[in-house]
Amino acid sequence: MIDKLHFSLPNKIRLKEVLQWDFFSVLLVVLLFFRILVDRSGLGAVVGLALLGGFFLLLLFKLSIPKYLLFYTGFFFLLIGYAFLNAVYLHNQPFFSIRGVVRYFSYFAVFILAYYSKVSFRQIFILYTLVVLLESVLAVFQFLFMGMERPSGTFINSNHFSYFLVPYFAILLVVYRYYFSAFLIFLLSSFLGGMGGVISLLLVLFLFMLRYARRWQKIFAILIFPFFLAGAAFLMQNRIKELTDVTSISERLAENQAGGGSSLVWRIVTWKLMYDELVAKDGLYTGMGLEFASLASPYFLESSIREPHNDYIRVLLEFGIFGLIMFLFALYYALSRMRRASIIHNSNTYFAIYAALAAIFLGMIVGNIVVLNTLWWLLLAIIAIKHKEEKLMKTDV
Repeated sequence: MIDKLHFSLPNKIRLKEVLQWDFFSVLLVVLLFFRILVDRSGLGAVVGLALLGGFFLLLLFKLSIPKYLLFYTGFFFLLIGYAFLNAVYLHNQPFFSIRGVVRYFSYFAVFILAYYSKVSFRQIFILYTLVVLLESVLAVFQFLFMGMERPSGTFINSNHFSYFLVPYFAILLVVYRYYFSAFLIFLLSSFLGGMGGVISLLLVLFLFMLRYARRWQKIFAILIFPFFLAGAAFLMQNRIKELTDVTSISERLAENQAGGGSSLVWRIVTWKLMYDELVAKDGLYTGMGLEFASLASPYFLESSIREPHNDYIRVLLEFGIFGLIMFLFALYYALSRMRRASIIHNSNTYFAIYAALAAIFLGMIVGNIVVLNTLWWLLLAIIAIKHKEEKLMKTDV
């Protein structure tokens, strides 16, 4: 990366700061970095279990979780517990759904570890930068020397990598104003071939322009926007050509014909088939239980050989309509809190998190994002660290 990075990292970490890290900080950084590198290897569950094991030990001997945080997360724990019991006891499914319990509880554990760590926002951003640089080099190597049309680094697929770039793009653009570096990230996402990721980045850019750009900057943005689209179209020309079969959607829906065609076509047809199957199994209100929509699940859907690629459909399948309502409320609450915090504190960082969340929630329409541990571990760590620093500032005043 060039621009203001100048081939170096912003706000370099001083050795004295690193030596002040405690066990929370070291554990957090090591697990974050290691979790990302083992995504493709299938060892992510092992890292998640290690995280939860260390977290519960700390919870017994050192941690003291704030009551307000326990209150807000209480509904989350109840919902996950219900979905687990729903799968195992009500629907007599295998014990596989414990996999989802480990995943979602790890999100909470990472948040708490980050909150109590001595890692600063700029330090976690430097870790983020190192990971993005490493993954980018690996993706280019995979494309040039391994013949991978859609390289993904150590991520399971290129879509996961694309969504992982969304918060980083938002921080580059909103917090540090590294415009050229942000443009390179946009091109990298296009190179990876994930249309959902590119659309998410465009939403971040749109929100940034609405909030921070002056009139001359908006005019300039309108003038250079065609170059963004031209670059994305060139790098994603094969994906764009796939969309020519969208006219077959109605025919496929009428014949319940899933599979084949472009990714958008099979998504839409699959969503309809999954919904029909959910209704047929009387799971519309109660859901079918945790991990019901997981590709690795032993009781996977009969209507598709793939995951929903729509987190709202996934939540409906697993948690039912009441769970979906709670999920939508949680998304709205998170967005409203971040936006309000960005206004009250006049904070670029809060607005970057708000823009990233809005873009990710948009991407959930066509992606499996809610189950991306690599993304949520890092993003939740960033949110927790920012929340911690904000509270420390209030205490010092």
